[in-house]
Amino acid sequence: MNNTTTQKVTFWKFLEDPTVEIPIIQRDYAQGRKGKEELRKKFLTDLKFSLDNNTELKLDFVYGSKENDRLNPLDGQQRLTTLWLMHWYIAYKAGELTDKAIVDRFKKFTYETRVSSRE
Repeated sequence: MNNTTTQKVTFWKFLEDPTVEIPIIQRDYAQGRKGKEELRKKFLTDLKFSLDNNTELKLDFVYGSKENDRLNPLDGQQRLTTLWLMHWYIAYKAGELTDKAIVDRFKKFTYETRVSSRE
């Protein structure tokens, strides 16, 4: 059965429900590749503009599978990681990382790790 749900959601709201676990296998970070400097510059400029002007920034869709209350994104892993890092940094600078509810929400974003790394 194909269960497809499409909805517009903020990253913070996205972290309310499932735990997001980035799979072990993922592509290289596109904006970090050599020859992609203009792509990286535009992405960072768009992020900064959106933050400075309190405007919505659409970052395309994220899709994946959901099992046992865990969302495993197949596409959008890099965007989600970027948003997590941005949110964490802003919360850190605002002194909000002492709030247990905020910290718990940040902990809902994780990476699948190899057994040797966990050990």
